[in-house]
Amino acid sequence: MNPFYFGTADRRLFGVHTPARAGARAGSIRAIVLCPPWGQEYLRAHRSMRLLADMLAGAGNDVLRFDYYGTGDSGGDMVDGSVQGWEADIETAIDELKDVSGAPKVALVGLRLGAMLAARVAARRRRDVGVLVLWDPVVSGTAYVSELLQTAMEREHSAERPRQRPAEIGGGHELLGFPLTASMTQAIEGLELGSAVASLPVRTHSVVSQGARSTEETRRALGSNVAKDRIVELAGRPPWTETDQIMAGEVPIDLLRYIVSVI
Repeated sequence: MNPFYFGTADRRLFGVHTPARAGARAGSIRAIVLCPPWGQEYLRAHRSMRLLADMLAGAGNDVLRFDYYGTGDSGGDMVDGSVQGWEADIETAIDELKDVSGAPKVALVGLRLGAMLAARVAARRRRDVGVLVLWDPVVSGTAYVSELLQTAMEREHSAERPRQRPAEIGGGHELLGFPLTASMTQAIEGLELGSAVASLPVRTHSVVSQGARSTEETRRALGSNVAKDRIVELAGRPPWTETDQIMAGEVPIDLLRYIVSVI
């Protein structure tokens, strides 16, 4: 693994490049950008995303994991994050990995909000994105925000429950240590997966681990633009919902193997 910074001086992004393993057979797509989820979901799914990068590298792919601006080890403060900015970060990551690997195209693999953002970027960058994998994608931004608030409300300790943020510092809520400002809330609530599907890559796959209801919602959102056999349900305990030690949760190994198999 090669940790490094990329982007611009004004928008410095932290990434980890995992080179393709020597001797591994490279596929038609051999450069993959992983688009992480947001907030606590990012922390709790970190272990799974890191293992996925290793598995993809072992299959002959160069892999780039990165932090959106204002998150993780990238530059900026958490309140600086925005949907438009994070989509631009994915595009920067695409260009960086193409340059590092020499690959003419990349695959995007997104988890949760990262899947929604990846789909929107893929719709604009079809010349650069040959494969798109949506892992438990956010289908409706409004439903997603409600889910985040409800999850935080159910925390055992009152100090962990959502708190209103003063308007003078952006408003919105504090969710388990992450600020979801009023402007971020509005932007996320305006997202709908269905609005991007008409322009998705031909090789678009989705894998859902949250049960039949979520699978059906994903099928409806993707419609006829994604073949039914490319929307797969592999039910299990989602790694981003762990309530115990952060980054020590269950790893959905069968699901990760499926993602490797479709790229």
